[in-house]
Amino acid sequence: MNYKAFLTEYWHPKGTCISKFFHEKALSYLHDSNEILTVQDWIEHFKTTAVDEKGELSENACDWHTTVDRIADLGNDNYMTITFHRSANWNGFVTSIFTIKDGLIAELHEYYSPCDDNIVPQWRTDLKDAERI
Repeated sequence: MNYKAFLTEYWHPKGTCISKFFHEKALSYLHDSNEILTVQDWIEHFKTTAVDEKGELSENACDWHTTVDRIADLGNDNYMTITFHRSANWNGFVTSIFTIKDGLIAELHEYYSPCDDNIVPQWRTDLKDAERI
């Protein structure tokens, strides 16, 4: 597997449905906001920022821009990306650690900087305790 191409496409999918990158039961851990998101939650997150009504990423859906600064192989199916995100609402770096199994993301851990101005939508604020780290 070409992990650099896979992760670059993840950050710049050009209309691809985001669910194609994840195992069906994958979990995403957003450590700064203390959240655990399922694939469906992650799709909902993208819908609030960059996905059209078909669930496909759309350049017209929002004004965010992502620059991939680094991709590293950490060994044992783990890969790290450091990305810079720019939008009207938030600018900052995200360090993401992916566990990739069978060519799909099985687990994702993300750390945001700065995190003090991270805007969390209401539906994510309402997550249950079981959906917290």
